Amino acid sequence: MNAQSQVSNHAVNGEGVDTLAKHAPIPVDPDLSPRARALFDALHRHSGEFAMVGHQDETFCVHDDGHDSDVLAVTDDYPAVWGFDLGRIELGWNRNIDRIPFVDIRQQMRRAYDMGAVVTVSWHSVNPITERGYGENMALGSVTAVLPGGRSHDKYCEWLDRVADFLVSVTDEDGMPIPVVFRPYHEHTGTWFWWCPGSSMETTDTSSDDYAALWRMTVEYLRDVRGLHNLLYAYSPDRSRIDMSSTASREHDYLFGYPGDAYVDVLGLDDYWDIDQDLAVTSPADRHRDLTTMLTMVGGMSRERGKLAAATEIGSPREFAAAFADDSSRPWTGYLLSAATCNEDARRVLWYLPWRNSEEAVGTGAYGTPAVGSPYAADFRDFARDGFMRLAGEVPPMYE
Repeated sequence: MNAQSQVSNHAVNGEGVDTLAKHAPIPVDPDLSPRARALFDALHRHSGEFAMVGHQDETFCVHDDGHDSDVLAVTDDYPAVWGFDLGRIELGWNRNIDRIPFVDIRQQMRRAYDMGAVVTVSWHSVNPITERGYGENMALGSVTAVLPGGRSHDKYCEWLDRVADFLVSVTDEDGMPIPVVFRPYHEHTGTWFWWCPGSSMETTDTSSDDYAALWRMTVEYLRDVRGLHNLLYAYSPDRSRIDMSSTASREHDYLFGYPGDAYVDVLGLDDYWDIDQDLAVTSPADRHRDLTTMLTMVGGMSRERGKLAAATEIGSPREFAAAFADDSSRPWTGYLLSAATCNEDARRVLWYLPWRNSEEAVGTGAYGTPAVGSPYAADFRDFARDGFMRLAGEVPPMYE
């Protein structure tokens, strides 16, 4: 039987995916490697005790010439969560979507793991029909084309093989694949990636059932066909497409396309919307209220379902957030930290990951952490050094 045909029909029909008992933390992969299981257990054990400072492409986008990390330059330590992206690995490139060599990504993933940090990986893949990326990432029938029986299914399994090959190539000193929080098909409640079904605000030609089937197929292929047992799986809708008018509408949009508790380890949230807005459009107080509502909802769901919670991508708090604190220098502590610690459920959100410090993002909400010389550097240090937050040197052992 070939690898493609081994993906079970369960991945498409989804029967029984919500039949597992709630509350008890059960990993997506019952055969997790010892280090990955240790990470799973440690994250659950420490949920609510602290949150970790994260950063995408931590050592690849640096503006302080004296350090290999802007977070290090400002806080005297590295982040506790390091994010990386595999976009373009599906095409066999030797560099990712941001032109970073995969050999360097592999080395930095191992480096983060060796210092005790958590490693998380996203995948900005091109469209499987057009093989085009940002701005041209949508095409009718993209998801159904890669599901079992679809015209591009075999091709897509080859793409998954390339992802799998990389994820098992990042090994520890004993030659074992390091644990990775894998975050595929993110921001699916939007309309800008080929896998997106959208939300109640705007749908695409992809149904929520199709998205769930894609997710389950991917997990089953990596876990059951390729035998990867070093992965935790993170689900991360986009906040901007979640209707905030009622509890029911929020939960509906957040869970639109949800593949089932049996296929998700981490309930995440990508939130730029509540953190960097035009002051002329909305008030900081209203956005702060919505941010605390979302963090509380995700944390509460994680508690109810026996899952982990994380702010898997966030915007960079700047002028908008500082206005809430009535202090132009305090967007991180006055706005973000106050939301992160507002109640017990919000405190279950285990990490906050600003995006990369890329040159093209300077001056936008997508720019990540403050560099030395930023008017927000001191406040970011206070945020990262707060008693509730953790940097790499402050987290307890995660892999023992």
